[in-house]
Amino acid sequence: MSFAFFLAGFGTFALIYDVQPLLPEFPADFGVAPATASLALSLTTIMLAASMLVVGRVSEMVNRRNLMSASVIVASAIGVCSAFAPGWHVFLLLRALMGLALGGLPAVALAYLSDNVPSEKVHGTVGLYIAGTAFGGMAGRLLSGFMTGHLGWRQTSGVVGAICLVAGVLFYFTLPRNDRRHAATPRGELGLGALSLDSLGALARRFAAQWRDPLLPKLFIQGGVLMGCFVVTYNYLCFRLRQAPFNYSEARVSLIFLLFVFGMVASPMCGRLVQRVGVANVLRATLLCYTAGALVSIPDTLATVLAGATLITIGFFAGHATAGAWVNQRAGAGKAIASAQYLTVYYIGASLLGWSGGYAWQYLHWAGVAALVFACSLAAVRLVPAQPKKAD
Repeated sequence: MSFAFFLAGFGTFALIYDVQPLLPEFPADFGVAPATASLALSLTTIMLAASMLVVGRVSEMVNRRNLMSASVIVASAIGVCSAFAPGWHVFLLLRALMGLALGGLPAVALAYLSDNVPSEKVHGTVGLYIAGTAFGGMAGRLLSGFMTGHLGWRQTSGVVGAICLVAGVLFYFTLPRNDRRHAATPRGELGLGALSLDSLGALARRFAAQWRDPLLPKLFIQGGVLMGCFVVTYNYLCFRLRQAPFNYSEARVSLIFLLFVFGMVASPMCGRLVQRVGVANVLRATLLCYTAGALVSIPDTLATVLAGATLITIGFFAGHATAGAWVNQRAGAGKAIASAQYLTVYYIGASLLGWSGGYAWQYLHWAGVAALVFACSLAAVRLVPAQPKKAD
């Protein structure tokens, strides 16, 4: 199962984020502003968020293995098509459709793993899954950055899409067929007829009930802040390192994504830290990594840029692993919908901050981006829920 989810995580996150190191290319190629160029990523993530609102329900009615596999395969095919987009608006449309298709994996993966892994190992297992997605995101970015300098961004998009298509097919054949659902809907209620007005009303009530929970909404917002600040950091680091005083090439800028290795190491450690100091304290510490990283990254030296980005990277992967696992444990039988809601807010945060950060960059350059990350993460620290009792 670990290898299967490694493949799925690689395919999904390589498709989403291979465009990130390409963002500085779009203003010159299409004549758009940096904030507009960031829509190539923001539209994908906002449509991914919208998709997961539906997939959270559909995952309870269909074979989750088939749903996750189809998600990666269809999105990969769209990625290949994006290489042939005749203009900016068609390219954005394809990126949006890719986001819709990709909703099947991230909306289901955390709940699937929670259902198929012992509860005492949930934090560690989710951390390992996120480490796998980190590798996919890192590999997609690195591959994209290195290939663009030699082939151009269109050929790069096509190659990445083809590689992810192979990963999606392999995921389907390597994921075990058995799926233990802790709160399965009776088989007689799993048909498409379940999507009636009454069913949709019940679904809306379940969504609303989770927003009335004293803890879950705060965790949803944490996910949005963690992801949004992370995306805005790397979006505009790509612009920053391409300009004076650095003036690095596409390939050299893409090396910044090797910092994800620190996140891959930090993420699985969260399970042990949670057991020792408590989940709330771990989540609070990850957000403070953001505030420190934003301040450290301000000076125009490579050492401070790398140090600040490293702190933010560790904060993101450790924070996401902690908050994601906490959501699933808190939600109990409603973990599929809770996971979908958490990830919906998570990707809304990525879309909104990724796009709005373009204006911070346009008017205040890196100081504006750092201030945005600092302010959002500091505000999120105050929203961290209290340490839960054993029952939570």
